[in-house]
Amino acid sequence: MSRLEDLQTHAALRGILPDAPVTVANTLWHGSDVVELTYKTPAGKVENELLYRQDEERVEVVEKGSPCGSSWPAC
Repeated sequence: MSRLEDLQTHAALRGILPDAPVTVANTLWHGSDVVELTYKTPAGKVENELLYRQDEERVEVVEKGSPCGSSWPAC
């Protein structure tokens, strides 16, 4: 289980697809309890999904990402 706040760019997540981890491409918050997750599948397809607080139970960060992405060398 991971908190929505743990979903950072380039993090690897389990629980979005049934059989494979995905990579976080972007997150966009809608208030404090909903995040729009843009992710890349292992096949390279980019998808979006809204995640709510109750989804924290099924989502697990298996590899941490960078909070500011690869374009910020200071991170």
